[in-house]
Amino acid sequence: MNDITTTPDSIIAVERWNAFWGARDLAGMKTVASDDFIQWHATVRKNLTKDEEFDMLVEALKVMHITFKDIRLTPMSNDTVLQQCLGDIAIEGAGSRSDVPFAMVFHTRGQQITRCDEYMDGMSLPPIAFTPTD
Repeated sequence: MNDITTTPDSIIAVERWNAFWGARDLAGMKTVASDDFIQWHATVRKNLTKDEEFDMLVEALKVMHITFKDIRLTPMSNDTVLQQCLGDIAIEGAGSRSDVPFAMVFHTRGQQITRCDEYMDGMSLPPIAFTPTD
């Protein structure tokens, strides 16, 4: 009997993304993001291109530290993965919050992420001044 289970590429992509995020390795994250990557944040309610997202992250990581914990990954149809987790967030000069609930829906192609829709209650955070505006 063969009980070998193969991890789906979609899960591999999200696990790699999370590992790079945990190490604050933006260059590594870029390797997981496809060229046509789109990020949607509940806090800004705007689609960000790959370049916009990583430009924002460079600035954000200068003053912000987020640790995701209790991460649960659920594979869904069409190469998507639901991630549910809690975030501990500290923003220099603005305070911190613990156990902020997050949900992300990752869309993948192979072992790359093409889109991430991130949901959380932005009103539960200290003011953030480094997100893009229209």
